[in-house]
Amino acid sequence: PQPAPRPPPSALAFPRGARSSFLARARASLRSSRGAAMETHATVAKSWGVFGWNYNRANYKYDQGLRWQRYTTGRKMAMAQVGMFRQDITDLAGVSMSKLKIYGPIYGIVITVCVTVFVEGRSGLKFPGPPVFISAIYLQCLCVGMSFMALATWLLFHAAMRAQIACIQLRTRKVRVPVPTQRQLDSSRKLLSTWEEQNLYDMFRIPFVMPNGANSPEASDEEEDGSPTRGKGYRNGGIPGVAAKMKAKLHEKHDAGATSTEAHMPGLTPGNPTWYEKELEDREESPEHSPSGYGKGGQPEPYEHFELLRNAQKEWWGCEAYMRVCFLFGM
Repeated sequence: PQPAPRPPPSALAFPRGARSSFLARARASLRSSRGAAMETHATVAKSWGVFGWNYNRANYKYDQGLRWQRYTTGRKMAMAQVGMFRQDITDLAGVSMSKLKIYGPIYGIVITVCVTVFVEGRSGLKFPGPPVFISAIYLQCLCVGMSFMALATWLLFHAAMRAQIACIQLRTRKVRVPVPTQRQLDSSRKLLSTWEEQNLYDMFRIPFVMPNGANSPEASDEEEDGSPTRGKGYRNGGIPGVAAKMKAKLHEKHDAGATSTEAHMPGLTPGNPTWYEKELEDREESPEHSPSGYGKGGQPEPYEHFELLRNAQKEWWGCEAYMRVCFLFGM
């Protein structure tokens, strides 16, 4: 049998009007789908942007409150420390000043007895005196002893008064309580309008998705105890704590000689906002405006008040030593 004849191509094609309307609807549908997708993306981006803005602004506001508390607490500790330094000066200088109360009455009694004997002119006061040559030797030795006691008294008063003067000078001129000035108080606080001065990354950073903009501060020598997690990353519980433990294990394996690729997880790696790094830089540039008054570190050792007092003691420690020598020969 003969196959059925195929219809002409013109019979299979859409009519001209129907084809143009179909293409128009397809183009319109494609444009609408693209517009809806773009609108959806814009809505998601707007939502994430608003969330990041509010989140970071709340963090900034909270951190500035902590900044003020950190400054006031640090200044209170610094003032308490200087108070202890002032007490150290009083205690160390008081050792020499207290000797005036102990040795002074003894020297006074001895000199009084010597003067009484010299007034009578003989050794025996209420009984017949010895021969003249014996009284002369006795009075001569008594005069030498009284001279040593008088010299010891002068050295005693000089050492005690010099120690008291040094104590007063150090407490009033050198070792002063670090009361903050008005400028230091103004520089330690931050207005919320300074949020506008931050960079865009810190303003719109998404937590746990984007890493912090600055690195964490390095641990000081006193804080380093050999632990790989000391001063690195988070040390709390939850997901940050798990990430910190994983990173610590990687550090231990690297130290042991193992080779592995360290994982950097956004939001879980060590870091802090840029405004905190700027605060640390300000402490280095103007250490006197920091909470401790010495930048990021504490007061250097040996402490200055010990060195000042040690240099001041050179003016009276010799008097104390020779005071005892004169006391020994005078008695």
